[in-house]
Amino acid sequence: MGMFRGRRVAVAGLAISAAVALTAACSTSGTVGKSAATGTGTPAVTASPSGSSGSSGSSGSSGSASPSGPGTSSSSAPDTAAPSSDGAQPPMVPADVAAGKSNVVADDVYPQYGDPATDVLHYGLDLNWDPAAKNLTGTATISVRAAKPTDRFVLDLATSMTSDSVKVDGAVVNAPHDGEHLTIPLGRQLPADATATVVVAYHGTPHLVQPPTTRGDIQGLGAQVTATGGLWAQQEPFGAFTWFPCNDQPSDKALYDVTITAPDGWAGVTGGAFVGRTERNGSGVYTWHQPDPVATYLVAFSIDQFKQGTATGPHGLPITYWYLPADEATAQRLIAKMPDMISFLEQRFGPYPFPTAGVLFRPEMVGMETQTMITLSTHLPVDDLLHELAHQWFGDAVTPATWEGLWLNEGFAMYAQFMWDTEYGPSGLGGSGGSLDDYMKSHVLPADGMLRAKDGPPGHYIPTHFASSNVYYCPALMLHGLHDALGDKAFYQLLTDWVKQHRDTNQDRASFTAFVKSATGKDYSAYINAWLDSPTTPTIQPDGSGGGPAA
Repeated sequence: MGMFRGRRVAVAGLAISAAVALTAACSTSGTVGKSAATGTGTPAVTASPSGSSGSSGSSGSSGSASPSGPGTSSSSAPDTAAPSSDGAQPPMVPADVAAGKSNVVADDVYPQYGDPATDVLHYGLDLNWDPAAKNLTGTATISVRAAKPTDRFVLDLATSMTSDSVKVDGAVVNAPHDGEHLTIPLGRQLPADATATVVVAYHGTPHLVQPPTTRGDIQGLGAQVTATGGLWAQQEPFGAFTWFPCNDQPSDKALYDVTITAPDGWAGVTGGAFVGRTERNGSGVYTWHQPDPVATYLVAFSIDQFKQGTATGPHGLPITYWYLPADEATAQRLIAKMPDMISFLEQRFGPYPFPTAGVLFRPEMVGMETQTMITLSTHLPVDDLLHELAHQWFGDAVTPATWEGLWLNEGFAMYAQFMWDTEYGPSGLGGSGGSLDDYMKSHVLPADGMLRAKDGPPGHYIPTHFASSNVYYCPALMLHGLHDALGDKAFYQLLTDWVKQHRDTNQDRASFTAFVKSATGKDYSAYINAWLDSPTTPTIQPDGSGGGPAA
């Protein structure tokens, strides 16, 4: 999720006016269709097409070279299940959806959503939108694995959605819809790692739910209907349940196949590869295939009177973008920057981690890293697009196991954005002329203490202050200290390997600190923990010297 320019200016203004005296811990382009713009960047890291890069381990399972430190979210589920009570062997995880297998845990910040016994492997969503009636009709065919022995699965589904019927392995069941939870009885005790197919037919008019944040730019979460009958969603840290039944928590990543039916002249957009449009009874049917596991909060979704554009990124990367007619010029201007941005990030963090890229442009104020199809306002500066692209590595390819790990998303993407701003500026027209180190000391470090006091330390933020500036700025400062200690080559290789070895998984603080120790041969855990946990700006240096938090 982006931190919009106005919020960054406000933070910088507070930082500069405070004039805090602190010891410094910071010390292949492509071509764009339609606009015919050509990039000029040349990656320093050799990048191959994303489909062949990195580890392709299943969600929750680490790559072959990654250490499994305490708390790491590597898959630990058994490969075989015990027979059911009647002696029959329950179905195991099918090979075609095995990449959706996750190590599901209860969320430690927002435990009211998600079920740790439910591991969704694949969502098949067949959606139909009637803009005149503002009615969404859906059938969700869900392949589910028992993450532990259970006699029920629990999915999140908003009260505004009516559950019309529920089936388990073809048999109709009575599934109570109590508040925002749909409890699906299995009729038997399902052993760990056994699977079942759940089909939920539902309908309703989506409504927003209250966000746990003090940010003025986020008025609600989930899917919302626009004044013209359009529909779009923003759902971090939760809210996907406002438009489909799901296990709405970050540790359950799954595969998706989605069809969206809308009237002629309208288009349905989500993430993954756009398979194509067909006609059905005078309506358009848009088909999408997502081959990589995705957390629910990262699923793009909008239905509106969109136009489609295409572009090409580095190494032939296909880029698809969708925009309303009034926003065509702005959309094409931003897309023209995208190949160079991807090359900029590849130089530092390795190959773009997915086989497709795209942007879903909205007129509302939104910047969200929805996987492979960024949801972005046409009113934001260029560097907000860079921020959301950086999330494709940090947050999307590697996702936090729980929301306590939000810093693993925002700190990394914010640091990448600071790198870009130093070199090119927020508008992409020219940098500050100073070094990254100067920028971090003058614009970021002075704000750190105020953000910790207001919103909590980034590793334990106040739950009602979700996505406040503390989880952006403070971890970026921690990363800058590591960068300074390791030097460019070792630091960029560290982050490249972090993504490569943990791609398609969920990770946490313990796994990151263990990885840093294994990769560098040095223990930086005291430094990392101080920057994540201290209520005041730490003075500790990466080598452990300098003590603890500032007075």
